[in-house]
Amino acid sequence: MLKKNALYIIFLGTICILAGIGIMIWASDKFYLGIAFAALGLIYGLAGILLYHRVKKKESEPIKEQSEQ
Repeated sequence: MLKKNALYIIFLGTICILAGIGIMIWASDKFYLGIAFAALGLIYGLAGILLYHRVKKKESEPIKEQSEQ
């Protein structure tokens, strides 16, 4: 479930970056709003990537409880 949530967060970050670029291009008077959206997208993307790598690392670790029995 966490892996699925991490992918959603990465997708949300990508959408925010694209929205920020779109705002900067089509509404040049709101350039700072576009930069804010792009920065928000970068933060979401980084958080999603970190969560995804953490989940992948946790899945790859052997379960200690089963090996002890």
